[in-house]
Amino acid sequence: MAKKPNDVDLRYTQNFLHSKTLVAKIVKLATIPAGSVVLEIGGGAGIITHQLVDAVGRDGRVVVVELDKNFARKLRDTFKDAPQVEIITADILQFDLTRFDAHYRVFANIPFSITATLLEHLFDPQHAPLSAHLILQQDTLMGTNKRGDTTETLKSLMIKPFYEIEVAYRFNRIDFNPAPSIDTALFSFTRRPEALIQASQFEVYKDFMAYVSKDRVGEGVWKRVFSKKQLTRLTDQTELVMNRGIKSQSLNAIVDAFQIFVGHNQSKLSLIQGAMSNLRDEQQRREKMNRAGGHHASKQREPTYKRKK
Repeated sequence: MAKKPNDVDLRYTQNFLHSKTLVAKIVKLATIPAGSVVLEIGGGAGIITHQLVDAVGRDGRVVVVELDKNFARKLRDTFKDAPQVEIITADILQFDLTRFDAHYRVFANIPFSITATLLEHLFDPQHAPLSAHLILQQDTLMGTNKRGDTTETLKSLMIKPFYEIEVAYRFNRIDFNPAPSIDTALFSFTRRPEALIQASQFEVYKDFMAYVSKDRVGEGVWKRVFSKKQLTRLTDQTELVMNRGIKSQSLNAIVDAFQIFVGHNQSKLSLIQGAMSNLRDEQQRREKMNRAGGHHASKQREPTYKRKK
């Protein structure tokens, strides 16, 4: 029978772990205390869910948000005798995370096609988790310069004012089915005791980062938001390096630059307003072109998000 145009085929939109032993190992690395509330994004066949149930124990909760109705139905049947498990059929990008208190945790194997959007949604400081362990492409949060040194990325700089980020485990490509064509890792996110910027400034921070991300310090847009005197002060008194892009800057340098901007350049807020939205639209157009051209993270054909996991 031919599929209807709106039918959802989720088989090849995510790279699934297949070893129960490996899943048990990485969940143990998350050190989830008994009694915790854990959000799992995309339960799939439940291989991670089983380990999360064991970790939280009888007094904990595992909330699985699964987009695919077939997977969700099977998960409900599999965990029908586990009262601490709740299966919700929903799009995580539309899911209201404010239903959780400030102490919930996240463990998930993230579908590659929604990584950027999901990270922005998940780590909004208004409803962000206490900690998270996410399986992501390594280059999402780890850049590399010409010397081979690890650098920041735009996504890491968006999150790090609120979280400490570390690589908890590096996977082999054959750990997944289908095997991805890029390297992946389990990243741990631990909320900082004290954020480097105020939560109320986050929307401005996102626009600031999106606005300055395309130029090197001291060029183009940087000269529009900072005076020559301010740029000199930044490079003399902070870690900011002239003639380098944000991926070559330290977290402290970027935070210092942002604090000077919001503290002294309120009249220039209109310049950066909407920059994050524009960047998001640009990324979506690029992803659409990549899918059409066959440039995918997986060896298999990558459908659009609505056809995912």
